[in-house]
Amino acid sequence: MKAASVLKRWRLRLIVLAVVVAGAAAWWFTRTPAAPPAPPSGVVAVADVTQTAQAAGVLQAKTKVDVGAQVSGQVQTIHVELGQQVNKGDLLVSLDPELARSDVAQAEAAVAQASAALDSRRVDAEAARRELQRQQRLLAGQATAGVEAERAEVELAKIEADLRGQAANLKRLQAELDKRKVNLSYTRITAPMAGTVVNLPVQVGQTLISVQITPVIVTLADLDTITVRTKVPEADIQAVKVGQTARFTTLSGEGQRYEGKVRVIQPVPERVGNAVFYNVLFEVANRERTLFSDMTVQVDIETGAAKQVLTMPVVALGERGKDGRFTVQVLDAANKQTPRQVKVGLQDGAKVQVLDGLKAGEKVLLAPPSAADAAASGASAASN
Repeated sequence: MKAASVLKRWRLRLIVLAVVVAGAAAWWFTRTPAAPPAPPSGVVAVADVTQTAQAAGVLQAKTKVDVGAQVSGQVQTIHVELGQQVNKGDLLVSLDPELARSDVAQAEAAVAQASAALDSRRVDAEAARRELQRQQRLLAGQATAGVEAERAEVELAKIEADLRGQAANLKRLQAELDKRKVNLSYTRITAPMAGTVVNLPVQVGQTLISVQITPVIVTLADLDTITVRTKVPEADIQAVKVGQTARFTTLSGEGQRYEGKVRVIQPVPERVGNAVFYNVLFEVANRERTLFSDMTVQVDIETGAAKQVLTMPVVALGERGKDGRFTVQVLDAANKQTPRQVKVGLQDGAKVQVLDGLKAGEKVLLAPPSAADAAASGASAASN
């Protein structure tokens, strides 16, 4: 009786297990599979697009002049200090003028000596001229020999030639005197322009030698206007044009944006390794002196803008064809993908202008696979 009871319990358990397995199998084969998740997509919509070229820039004073010493001498007095604002003609540095004054005195003495010699020779010429006239009168009255008249004529010619030589020598000495007076004036070095003293590399007592290279004693800069020298990559330079708006902010500018217009695009590039950059220059006002020379900034040059145009996410663009059009995967209501060729225009990094191929409200697949990825995926599926 006991064995029969145990056997009965095991049969009951097997029947229950069979029922559960049968129910699970029926549910598995009759269940509705869950819909696959929708692929990431974006909507074609109307929006504004502002295209910019980004590049690094360096701030420089628009006008900067190195003021040098045109004569040798010892620095006697420095009349300015770093950061000082000066006007055109202000005295900057005085050199010891004694050597230059001595040169002027010597030149003045030489001019005076040559002038006196010239005056003396003029007296001789006048006497020779009167002697020639006397000999000509005597010869006309046959009171003297012709040889005497010829001798007087030759003597006068010699004296006149000497007069011309001494007059030329006097001009040379006068020019030398003028030069030495100019050199004397060069010992007082004045500002050639209004600006700020940004460099002062000399000290009182320093001896300057200006024989071969003009030594720089002061550097002046006009900081009211700052030039931004922007290095634009080769890939973006064709979109940059003179007159376009350029903007930048500084690291310490508390978000203030400065704006200017592109003034010039230098045609000769600079190479940094294998990269090619073109210098693009524009100016901004700096009357408040918030900008300093050699600051590094990030510049945005506005290369194009379009208002209320058809746009789509830029990440929806597929491969570009030889005709310049891009392949875009368009999604229908069932998320079925259909490739379409699209012509695009301006882009701002997030959106791209749609010129042809799409309509407002259509959905496009974001980050579509490339042709190589699609081929690899198809080959993998076929092998499985």
